[in-house]
This record gives sequence, C-alpha cells and structure tokens, in this order.
Amino acid sequence: MTSAKDDFKRSFLTINTTGFFFSYATIIPSVILPLYALSIGATLFQISLILGVFFGMNSATTVIMGSLSDILGTRKPFLMFSLIGSAIALCLIPFISIPVYLIVLMGLLGVIISAYPPNMFGLVSEISAKTEKGKNMGILNTSISLGWALGSFFSGLIEDLFGFALSFYIGCSFAVFAAAIILIFLKETKTGIIKDRSLKTIWHKLKRRIIPGCCGEEIDYLKKNGLNWLFAAVFTRYFAYWGVLALVTVFFSTLVPIIWVGILIGLNNGLQAVTMTPIGKLSDKIGRKPIIYLGLIGTSAVLVLYAIANGLFILIIAQILLSFAFAGIFTGESAFVADVAPEFKHNEIMGFLSFVLGFASLTGSLFAGFIAEILGIRIMFMILSILPVFGSLIVLFKVKETIV
Repeated sequence: MTSAKDDFKRSFLTINTTGFFFSYATIIPSVILPLYALSIGATLFQISLILGVFFGMNSATTVIMGSLSDILGTRKPFLMFSLIGSAIALCLIPFISIPVYLIVLMGLLGVIISAYPPNMFGLVSEISAKTEKGKNMGILNTSISLGWALGSFFSGLIEDLFGFALSFYIGCSFAVFAAAIILIFLKETKTGIIKDRSLKTIWHKLKRRIIPGCCGEEIDYLKKNGLNWLFAAVFTRYFAYWGVLALVTVFFSTLVPIIWVGILIGLNNGLQAVTMTPIGKLSDKIGRKPIIYLGLIGTSAVLVLYAIANGLFILIIAQILLSFAFAGIFTGESAFVADVAPEFKHNEIMGFLSFVLGFASLTGSLFAGFIAEILGIRIMFMILSILPVFGSLIVLFKVKETIV
C-alpha cells in the first residue's frame, strides 16, 4: 500500500514526463507544418489559415475542455483523448497532399490538443499542497518549455536531414508513449463529480463557467481597472503575431537553412522558460501595466525587425526580443486577471480571454494571409506592427494599475 507522498511523487513525475513529450510533439506543427504546406502547393493565405484555424480552435475550446473535466470530475480520460488524438493527427499529416484537407485536420487537432493543458495544470493543482503549488507549477512549466525548445530544434534538424515525414512520426510516437505512461502510472483524482450527468445539467453548469453573465450574474467585474480594455489591448498583439505565425517559418526559410528555422523558434521558446518567472516577480514590484505595455511595444518592434531582416543576426535579435515581449504580456495579463477577479470568477474571466485570443488568431491569420498574397510578407509585417502600438496606447490611457 502506497503512502500519499508516494502517490504524489508518482503522479507529479508522470505529469511532468508526459508534459515534456506532449509539448515536444505538439510544437512540431508550428515549426515545420508551414514548410510542409508550402511543399504541397499551399498559397501564403492557406498557410496562414492552417495555423490560424489551429490556434483559434485550440484557444476557443481549451476552457470548454477544462470546465467539462471539472464538472465530470475526471482528468485521465481527457488526457488520454488528447494524446491519442494528437498521435493519430500527426501520423496522418504526411499523407495529406491537398492544403484544404490540412486546414481541416489542423482545426480538429486544435480541439484535440485543447483537452490536455487545463487537465495537466488542474491535476498538478489538485495534488499539490497549498504552499507547494507555485513551485510545482513552475517545475511543470519548465518541463513544457523544455519540450517546446527541443521539439523546435530537433524537428528542424530532422526535417533538414531526413525530410518532413520522420518529424511527424517521431511526434506521433512521443504522444503514444505519453499516453501509455498516463494509462499505466497516473492515478485519477476524482474531484467535483456530479450525480446528475444529464446533458441539460452538464450544459447548464458549463454555460455558467464559460459565458460570463449568461445566467443573470453581475458582470461589472469585467470593467474593473479597465479589464475590458485590457482584453482589447492584448487582442491587438495576438491578432498581429498569431496572424503572422504560420508565415514566420516560411519567411525564415528564405533567409537561413531549415535547421536554423528550428533553432530560432527553439531560442524563443527556451528563453520564455527562463524569463517568465523573473518578469512575473518584476511585475509584483513595478506593476502589471508597464510590463504589459512594454510587451506590446516589444511585439511591434519584433515585427519591424522581421520586415527589415536580411540574415541570421537580425532574426536572432528579434527572437530574443520576442521571448521577453511574450513573457511580459503573458505574465502581466495573467497576474492582472488574478488581481481583479472576484472569488470563483477567475476561470470564467480566463475563459472569456481564451475566446478573445482564439478570435484574434483566426481573424489575424485571415488578414495576414490576404495581405501577404497581395503585397508580400515584408509589407505584411510592417502593417501588422502598427496594431500592438495601438494596444499599448489603450493600456497607457484606459487600463488602471492593480498594484498600488
């Protein structure tokens, strides 16, 4: 008979190990899928749409998957569904030769992947002592970021040496391996189980979680300290950068060898892992507003650097700046929401933010692809660099600091 301490160690090690393999497998589409799409004849608009649909569907359904698992009181089936579904999708990609089919598959993959992160973090929160939650979340974030960084690097290297298919098959095998670990070693937490599992009851509980004010509750908290304006500000960032994300790797491949494409993406992901914690601590000292403001300005500067880049050096500078900019916006917005959210409303606000970001990704990709087709990728970068500047002005004049 195992002790509670042993159960924690086993579950924590399991979720960190599978988190690494999951993040390695699922970063592959962001790195080499645009190049694969280009190789099968996709236009710049279609390439932009591929990742736009993926991130849009993922953002829009993450809160739904997390809320459903809370309502049903189970984590393990959602984790298994996400890993096995991801494995199947990654294995199918090399067999697709029509761009439209790839767009559909990536939309489905976005939904499938959305079941993993909220349950992964939810499980760690449930098994951790209150005084250990911050540390354990930090360890999990490090495991995930390490998977992203290594996945970015090795997918580019493998594609350069052996072609596209092997990268996707390795991602598939890692997802299958992670699913086997979950199946064998993870103990279900069984929290929040409801007796009435009728569709009507589940829908009512789900609706209350994902749609603020849908059941007659007050939603004035969405205006506290200019929270609604913060949503508008971060929308400009995600519209601009997620919109161009699919075309970034295509653009990089015109300036540097493909192996360097993976290294550049991995550089950004790796530095994010290093900078998240110190930037979060800095926001506790100087406030959320300046951190978010600088993140938006930094995003605009990154897009300008892309537009003028003529070689590896400028791309490296841009990726380093991007890691700081994203870490600033992500930690700043998360901390801001935590500061102003009423008790038991944090998940609802983050869910609403998730929908905003999903909409930004989808519409941004459509806009970016359209502009790139007509005016070229460099002009697209310059045009979209303007939007985060507007977002920074919104933060400056409409958002009120939460740290006094």
